[in-house]
Amino acid sequence: MSLAKFARPEAHRVLGIDASTNSFAFCLMHEKEAVKWGEITFEGSDVYERILDAKRKIHAFKEELKFDFVVMEAAISVRSVATGIKMAYVFGAIMGELLSDGVTVHEIHPITWQSYLGNKNFNKSEKEAVRLEFPNKSDSWIKNKIREKRKQKTINWVKDTYGISLESDNVADAFGISFYALDHLVY
Repeated sequence: MSLAKFARPEAHRVLGIDASTNSFAFCLMHEKEAVKWGEITFEGSDVYERILDAKRKIHAFKEELKFDFVVMEAAISVRSVATGIKMAYVFGAIMGELLSDGVTVHEIHPITWQSYLGNKNFNKSEKEAVRLEFPNKSDSWIKNKIREKRKQKTINWVKDTYGISLESDNVADAFGISFYALDHLVY
């Protein structure tokens, strides 16, 4: 096996993506400077209509922006098989459109880039602190509250690092994904 396969590509304009079945959040960075960011919502009454809309919008998007490298948050396992399949459909449409011009697309697991930013999963004592703060809440509610706190931590990281106030945690995630890629996946 050739070591060339493991060489880090040279890239200066890196596009970070946090995608879902409903939207495509992105952050384009040139070196470590945020150039453009936002979220594109997919329209449609079902996943099939959203796939077509995603394909159209991603095609127009890539014509507008030029980038050397794409890093996309990997899809994580979900409780519902049906939801997982729908995510795979939309992710496939997005990746197919991005790959069509020969741009390198790399996936990164959420916990990898989150940990790099100092936003690791809550440990036992941190979880217990949330439980004590909200003593009569269900396990499911506590889990969602922890997720919400971690999302806010990423939004705060963008504000502290770039001076940019965001409302969308998806766009904040795209910032973190791009930032990680610039330090670990390209040179």
